[in-house]
Order: sequence, then C-alpha cells, then structure tokens
Amino acid sequence: MHPLLAQLMAPGKKYAERAKDLVEEVGDDPDKFAVFLTAMLNSDMPADTARYAADISEKISQRHPHLLLPYQDVLLAALPHTQKPIIRWHLALILSYLPFSDDDQLAEVIEYILTWLRTDPNKFLKAHCLQALANLAQKHDWLRRETILIVQEEMAKGGAAVNARGRMLLRQLAGK
Repeated sequence: MHPLLAQLMAPGKKYAERAKDLVEEVGDDPDKFAVFLTAMLNSDMPADTARYAADISEKISQRHPHLLLPYQDVLLAALPHTQKPIIRWHLALILSYLPFSDDDQLAEVIEYILTWLRTDPNKFLKAHCLQALANLAQKHDWLRRETILIVQEEMAKGGAAVNARGRMLLRQLAGK
C-alpha cells in the first residue's frame, strides 16, 4: 500500500484530522493526488480505503481542479461502473469541478447525476448530486433554471439532508 494511503488508514488521529493533514500535504502535487484518485476508482481497493480516498480526492479537486484535467476521460469512463453511493457522491462533485468544453461530455455527466438522484435512495447521495448540479449551473447558465426546479422538486420529497442542502443551493443559485 502506498505510504499516503497507509497514512490515511493509520490509527491514532480521528479521520477528519488525518484528512486535513493529507489535503495539506498533497497540495497541488499531481503525483500525490493521483494516489488518492486511483485508489478511489480501484474496485479492488478495500471499501474504507476507497471511501476515504474519494473524500480526499474531492477535497483536493475542489481546491485544485486543474489536477483533474489529465483524468477527465478516466473519470467519465468510471461513471457506469461506480455503484457505491459514497463513491458516487464524491465522483459527482469531482466531475462538477471540471471545465467541460465538450457538450456531449457535460450531457453525459448531467445524465448520470440525474439518474443517481432519481434512482438511488441514499439521501446524502441526493444532496451531493444537487450540489454537483448547482456547481455545474454556476458555470453553465443554461442549466441554472432547470437545477432550481430539480432542487425544489427534491426538497418537496423531504429529507433533512436534502432540505438543508436545497435551501443553501437555492440561495446560491439565486445569487444571494
């Protein structure tokens, strides 16, 4: 196991502290980032390692989206094979940080996010899918109105996680 992944799984500090330390250690180093992104996408990786690697990958991607560019095709190829809700929600957010210039790729990402939103019962996945749609709508204005409607629709179905995230997203999408 790579030393960074071993550090991720090491006993001692609480996960949140380890994650913060690792995000700082990785910074915008593409080689270190690749360790976590590869672990997230590796179906043979132990579940906890993949989950934590996905979380670290998402946190780093949010700060340094340029690190994702070499992996755009790999991430898109992973969409149909990603079955675990916790990996899906990180993947949805990670993809929302990419600057899609190809409309077909953007449409594919949106389609997967909408499918996960509508078919997976996991409320945290739903909340993260809504966040990913809002992130994309911030970059693609044509998506804003539809995203607002989707957020309102999901909030009407209920659920604390979705409603809390939905209220925040409606304010964000309204520009407030």
